[in-house]
Amino acid sequence: MNSFLEKVLVDLEKNQIETTTAIYVVPSRRVGVFLSRYIAQRLEQPIFLPKIYSVEEYIEELAEVEIVNDLDLLPLFYKAYKSIEKEDNLDSFDEFIGWATTILKDFNEMDRYLVDPEQFFNYWGSVKEMDHWALNKNPTLMVSKYLRFWKKLHLYYDAFQKLCIENETAYQGMAYRLAFARCTKHYDTTNTKLVEGNEEQASFISMHKGQTIFLGLNALNTAESKIIQKLLEEEKGFIYWDIDSYLMDLPYHESGKFIRKFKKEWKYYDSKELKLYGNDYNTNKQIDIHGAAGNLSMIQVAAQLMEQIPQEELEETAIILADERLLLPLLDAIPKNIEHFNVTMGLALDQLPLSAFIYDIIKMHTEAIEDGFYYKGMLNILESSFAHILIKNDSRKLVQYIREKNLIYVTPSSFDEVSTNLILQKTLQPVQNVGALIELIQFLLHELKIKLLKEENRRLEIEQLLGITEVVQNLATIIDNNQEIKDLKTVAYLYKQLVPLKNLDFIGEPVRGLQVMGLLETRALDFKNTIMLSVNEGVLPAGKSTASYISNDMKYQFVLPTYSEKDSVYAYHFYRLLHRVEKAAFIYNTEGDTLGGGEKSRFLTQLETDQNSNHIISHQQYIFKNTAVKEELMVIKKEASYFERLQQIATSGFSPSALTSYVRNPIDFYASKILRISDLEDVEENIAANTMGSIIHEALDKLYQPYVGKLLIKEDFDQIKKQILPELERAYQECYTSESTPLGKNKIIYEVSLHYIKKMVQSDLDLVKGGQELVIKSVERKLEAQIEVPQIGKVKIHGMVDRIDQLDGKLRIIDYKSGATLKGNVGIDPEDFNVLSDDYKKAKAFQVLMYTYLYSLNEAFTEASAGIISFKNFDEGYIPFAFKERGSYKEKMIDAEVLKDFEKVLWNLIQELFNKEIHLTEKPV
Repeated sequence: MNSFLEKVLVDLEKNQIETTTAIYVVPSRRVGVFLSRYIAQRLEQPIFLPKIYSVEEYIEELAEVEIVNDLDLLPLFYKAYKSIEKEDNLDSFDEFIGWATTILKDFNEMDRYLVDPEQFFNYWGSVKEMDHWALNKNPTLMVSKYLRFWKKLHLYYDAFQKLCIENETAYQGMAYRLAFARCTKHYDTTNTKLVEGNEEQASFISMHKGQTIFLGLNALNTAESKIIQKLLEEEKGFIYWDIDSYLMDLPYHESGKFIRKFKKEWKYYDSKELKLYGNDYNTNKQIDIHGAAGNLSMIQVAAQLMEQIPQEELEETAIILADERLLLPLLDAIPKNIEHFNVTMGLALDQLPLSAFIYDIIKMHTEAIEDGFYYKGMLNILESSFAHILIKNDSRKLVQYIREKNLIYVTPSSFDEVSTNLILQKTLQPVQNVGALIELIQFLLHELKIKLLKEENRRLEIEQLLGITEVVQNLATIIDNNQEIKDLKTVAYLYKQLVPLKNLDFIGEPVRGLQVMGLLETRALDFKNTIMLSVNEGVLPAGKSTASYISNDMKYQFVLPTYSEKDSVYAYHFYRLLHRVEKAAFIYNTEGDTLGGGEKSRFLTQLETDQNSNHIISHQQYIFKNTAVKEELMVIKKEASYFERLQQIATSGFSPSALTSYVRNPIDFYASKILRISDLEDVEENIAANTMGSIIHEALDKLYQPYVGKLLIKEDFDQIKKQILPELERAYQECYTSESTPLGKNKIIYEVSLHYIKKMVQSDLDLVKGGQELVIKSVERKLEAQIEVPQIGKVKIHGMVDRIDQLDGKLRIIDYKSGATLKGNVGIDPEDFNVLSDDYKKAKAFQVLMYTYLYSLNEAFTEASAGIISFKNFDEGYIPFAFKERGSYKEKMIDAEVLKDFEKVLWNLIQELFNKEIHLTEKPV
């Protein structure tokens, strides 16, 4: 088999191109290693090898700047932002990074594709203005501020560009724009604008007298495309595409999309043919498709396949990880008979345990309150192998102590009787500022280094330590250079962003033995045998998810890549691997509820359905037995302090959410209601949903309050609609300061809330338009009552009902939910009311029944409907309490009989809370 790189060298010699004086531009450094080897093999005498650049290295040479990652440029971008924005309208750095990281990615995309900045930003601002067009000519304060932000974005961009030039640095997209400018124009650094003419200055291209050879490239951005076209037209270069004629000639095949486009659009190809049109894809190949349930099973299949590879073919074999997170378990599974292997991909630090250990410590301090640290965060830290290295057996003792004493919060003095370890005491001292937090992390890393160097066989841990130390030093530099960073949560955010940028590189002989690589490392390389893992939809291709403020409409307008182009990139890499391979194995995960969801990649389906290929395709399914480790659950005995606090709750009142939290997990009830500790674990995950729910509830309350007791008519909704934006903004500002820029998560919450409120109002209007009579009886109705619970005595219960209305005379008790609700969540089997206190999935049914029960104790009625309006699945409409009959849920009006059955459930639940014989036992959630 002649590889693509060998074919290129043969063609260059055939055309009498001096291969040793040329410059080579290749997709990656990895390709450069193999190319150097092939060039050396063809030389008759020793000489200096030619210059070989990756694409990004070549762009840096052309642009004469150093490309810096976006995170390192955030302080510089913030400086540019501050130079434009007025002090009273300025976001803090902590707020700034929430939107700036995504904006920088968008700058990158815009510049790589040489989009005219002025046109782009003007269009962008106009789009945002149209998004917020309204009949009301006077936009709210928040909307006005939001629109001003987008109109000023070009000023931030220009100021940032200027600062980058002054500092001789650039983000990737800016370097591409500069490189293009230096090839064709002059970059005037006085005003950072591109102007025509003045091409006489010496450049990297003009100084090089030999040919520039581009090979193995595919999805070129506009800057790359124009630079290469200029060199080709001036006869200063050649380009070799690694494309097969079979795939190229199929007009709709994704893998050839870009090269077909270049062939059609480049003037160079008006008189030239594509170099190296291959015809290897359709030769006989053995393709084996393996389905395996779970990551571990996929790795076991890969290990079995590796064992079958003859020793003499190992150097021609590649193990390819579509999901690079499988690298460590895969390395553990490489068979012992394979002595030599090379890992071409770096191992991202965020996949290693030390990264998680340090993050857990940072997170523990960011979530600390006056009483100390939440026990689950502390357990994560103490159960880490690095905690054992730092404090030895004390880590195990402390874990046991937390569980035995049922500690929910841990303070610096909590462990005095168990451990006097100074490292532990220092770690548990609350930090007062970001500097103190960085000092603590640096202290722990220093202590780890001392202890690891004293132990044997700790090479991997030491490499992790060196990598994390570098990351923390980088983090410290960013903080030192930006005094605006004051929030501990910003430190956690920056750490999480920095860690994936640092890789641990494996030492090995680059071209010897089995090759283990990521998909991108395979570009322009050929192998006789390949084994690819995680060939699942959602992994290969990766899907539509991307962080960007640029809408798809704008991307189409300015010819920027969308998810469709990114899918085509994956298609090219996948099919290119099959050009010259003889035996290919693809392993996909059949397990649902994982990345890829158990669905094999559509590329595999395309292979299977291609009737014109000469491939021999086989299928196999694997199931491996796996034993899970059973987690120890916490059990808390009810003591005097518990009953004292429970009696206080019984006096002040049990709410539906308090009772259902007990059903969900008694330990959660104990922490939140008995110890009065908010659930810190879920704060970060749920804050968006909780905040959005509060905003929607508050806005709807104020919108409908003036119409309570009134039969609604169509004209009422004209006034209600006019008040939506003002009431939403008022509700929003109760949750966020008025200075906050409505971007990122905040902007999403605002827009989604607006969407839901509009849908709710329109839904009510549609009812009235349809001739139905709608009367709002009350909104945000606070209900409370005292009940007599057998064996317990008097107990108070209370709740807040979002809305009580009458629709065509039918009484409805309605609870709003910002999350999704299914009919089964609000329905039960009429023969099994006890499910309400046993199964948390029925919490919504319990809630609406309790609201109705409370209402019955305050107001007389014969029957009522109670249910949920879910904003997440609004199209379902009002979802009422229902009985399950013959496999489906049918609305059940709540009458005295239903309320009597519910009352028994309520009594039993409260009796269980007061029962000293029933311990609080943790439920796996």
